[in-house]
Amino acid sequence: MDNRPDGGKRPSAASDTELLRRIGQDLRSIYADVIRQPLPQRIQATLALIDREQRLGEQLPRTLPH
Repeated sequence: MDNRPDGGKRPSAASDTELLRRIGQDLRSIYADVIRQPLPQRIQATLALIDREQRLGEQLPRTLPH
């Protein structure tokens, strides 16, 4: 006999599995919405600067160590 204070029964493993499935669906939905958002202008500018510096670095001749 279960003596839980609320008088209820312990949820079954199936309900735990269903709860986890629903949480997973909600998280996927939230992350999908975040990914669809445009990048803020400051981040776009920073990424463009990084790309430009990487391209310039690739164009410079590499020196061999002595």
